[in-house]
Amino acid sequence: MTERMTRIALAAVLAAALAFAHAQTTIVWSFWGDPGELPPNYEVIEAFHAAQDDIRIDVQHAPWGSYFDRIQTQMAGGTAPDVMFLNNIPSYASRGVLAPLDEWIARDGFDTSTYLDGLLAIFSYDGQSFGFARDNDTNVLYFNKDLFDAAGMEYPSADWRWDDIREAAQALTVRDDRGRATQYGLALEKNRYPQWVYQNGGALFDDPLAPTEFLMDSPEGVEAIQFIADMILEDGSVPSFDAMAQLGSTTELFSTGRVAMVMTNAARIPTFMDAAFTWDVAPLPAGPTGIRANTLGGAGYVISSTSQHPEEAWTFLQFLAGTEGQSVFASTGVAVPASYANPDVAGAFISACPETVSCQVFIDETGNGQLAPNFPDWREIENTIVVPHLDLIYTGEMSAADALASMGDEVRRFFASR
Repeated sequence: MTERMTRIALAAVLAAALAFAHAQTTIVWSFWGDPGELPPNYEVIEAFHAAQDDIRIDVQHAPWGSYFDRIQTQMAGGTAPDVMFLNNIPSYASRGVLAPLDEWIARDGFDTSTYLDGLLAIFSYDGQSFGFARDNDTNVLYFNKDLFDAAGMEYPSADWRWDDIREAAQALTVRDDRGRATQYGLALEKNRYPQWVYQNGGALFDDPLAPTEFLMDSPEGVEAIQFIADMILEDGSVPSFDAMAQLGSTTELFSTGRVAMVMTNAARIPTFMDAAFTWDVAPLPAGPTGIRANTLGGAGYVISSTSQHPEEAWTFLQFLAGTEGQSVFASTGVAVPASYANPDVAGAFISACPETVSCQVFIDETGNGQLAPNFPDWREIENTIVVPHLDLIYTGEMSAADALASMGDEVRRFFASR
């Protein structure tokens, strides 16, 4: 072998050794989202790739409407993505398709102290941890300052209770000569009923994670649901949920000036920034006795139990749920970070908010979060029993007392059949 050939052979061996030394493992990360929600996910990937050289991330993305069917099919075939964005964690963990994280958390000392206990609880099942929330679905009261000014009314404040928002909604509702509302005072989202029950001192179950007793048909629950129905049916200051199918969502109604107030989350901020009026946010009104309650929960990250690269998946999950990943999402200003007690993460969220918006309200309201039901059978109960009965109330076909009594009977029969 000539000297030149020897040099070439040595160079090839060295290149191969270096390539082996820097071999990269590719894992798949799945998430849903509309186009406007995707940039932060790719920012996280860029930041993760910049932070290390050993792991590369491939993306599996789908819209909300098709995401879960695909994931379910992959889980059944043992080909689920390594790291997944999921909600309703107990329903998956109970089937053994998610990897428990406790040993990794203990081994690597991953800090969970900045997460509310409830957010950790909803990512747990049977005493084991299976993931971390990305954000909290905190709700606030958005209000159109121009409409309040035109009506000569004071803006919503932290002192408001249910009677205050009901009176304001009535005063801010405008009707045409035929009595039809051309401007509503308040628009609500149909799935937010648990926080109303909680604000009235009630509960849906004795334990939202491991229920043994249904409690929503209590006097507190009946009063809360009837209060919502009365604003729709008696006052006409809140559009019915059926009407909103034609009128538009809370986002559409508020951004076009057709409603003075909405209760919704931080994801609406970018849309509302394009509105042709001034607006701000306030805390949710307290219940009649002063109880404050908000939503506690959100989707987050888990690892597939069939992942071929569990250590690499855990490395990426730590990044997603740690200060770096949380800060990327928080810096978009469209989601209240799950680790909101981390000052760096909370600061990133507030700094990203428009200067004209009181974004500290989101952080404060997160501390009022209470867990909605989150156990394996809950979605079936909600979709087949709870929502159909609520629909009868909101359309005036049944009173809250009668509908919730019937709802309670059916839920108890459901549990007895299990």
